[in-house]
Amino acid sequence: MRGSKLIGWIALVLALGFGFYGTAFWLLRDRGPPLSAFEMAAAQLREAFEPGDLILLVPAYATRAREYLGDLNPVAARRPLAEDLRRHPRFWIFGLFERGDALRPDLLAAGHELLESRTHSGITVDLYRSAAVERVVFDFASSIKAARVFHQYADGRLEACDKYSDRTRQGGMAGMWTCPHDGEWFYVAPEWHRMGDVFRVCLWAHPPTDGRLLIRYPGVPLPARLRGFAGHTLNGSLYGRERIDLDVEVDRVGVQRFVFPLEEHWRPFALELPGTGTTTVSFAISTPDAGSNHFCFTADLRAPGAE
Repeated sequence: MRGSKLIGWIALVLALGFGFYGTAFWLLRDRGPPLSAFEMAAAQLREAFEPGDLILLVPAYATRAREYLGDLNPVAARRPLAEDLRRHPRFWIFGLFERGDALRPDLLAAGHELLESRTHSGITVDLYRSAAVERVVFDFASSIKAARVFHQYADGRLEACDKYSDRTRQGGMAGMWTCPHDGEWFYVAPEWHRMGDVFRVCLWAHPPTDGRLLIRYPGVPLPARLRGFAGHTLNGSLYGRERIDLDVEVDRVGVQRFVFPLEEHWRPFALELPGTGTTTVSFAISTPDAGSNHFCFTADLRAPGAE
């Protein structure tokens, strides 16, 4: 009997201890910088921001800065060094909880040059010059209006997805091509999607049940290096059942297939485009099972050096 009471008292003491600990942790936790610090840091960043700059928010879960910098498309990345820094002559690190300071040695070791650093009540804003810069000569997402979109059936028959709208389903004025059937998901448009842990702007390109979705761009300049990123959206990786096959077809060059398993959220792909003048570049998206297989990609053509 005494043993039972003793166990009961121990359980009560432990419960109270955990309760006090939880309450103290909640009340004394680091709430982060005050709103005034966000306002000041964001305002000073805006003053120095230049077209082509990239803003990285670290750590990835600390995204309040989107309220002040959302129109500049900041990226909350778990692995900032894995981001596509080559296409940006400069990039910003908007860091909370000393994460900007912690990243600095790795960024400098990668050859990036720290241009300036400012601190605002716990927020560190660092500006870097990229180590290697590639000049974008053609961007496929921003050129969506110039594309021609088709549903290519398995028997080779082409059906034009020729209903165009400047406004996307998310309300943006980025352009959208919709196919004649299943238009609620069978369309192509630059949209925001959660690619793994990160919200990104990319070309929504859901594969059809039969055949391929074909996005064709005529008049693409040569020579250049095609760089892109692609993968399943977070929703697609959870509810999809099969891989995505992305075929990049280039007139006079050939076809290169890139395969994206379900676990791939945002993987790079690249292709050299030799020659002179212009060519037609097509992206063909297909899958063995289209059910809930949400896919998004971005691609552009680059030449060495900044503009």
